[in-house]
Amino acid sequence: MVKFQVKANSSGQYYFPKEVRAELGDKLTLVCNAKAAVVFSDDTSLVTVLESIEIITMDLKHRLQIQKETKSPS
Repeated sequence: MVKFQVKANSSGQYYFPKEVRAELGDKLTLVCNAKAAVVFSDDTSLVTVLESIEIITMDLKHRLQIQKETKSPS
C-alpha cells in the first residue's frame, strides 16, 4: 500500500500525484464525512469500492499496530 500526501493550493484545489491519476482515471467520485474521504473511479462498482476499503482498513490497522509497537517500551 502506498501513502501519498496531497495538499491544497492557495485556491483550495487539490492535485493528486501522477501515479494516482494514472490509476484512478480522469473522472472520480468522492464520498466524505467530517474527517475522512473515499475517492474512487467513477466507473467502479460499489462492491469493488467496499472490498478495497476493507483492504485499506486492514492496512491501516497494521500500520497502527506497528506504530504502537515502536512506541511501547521494551
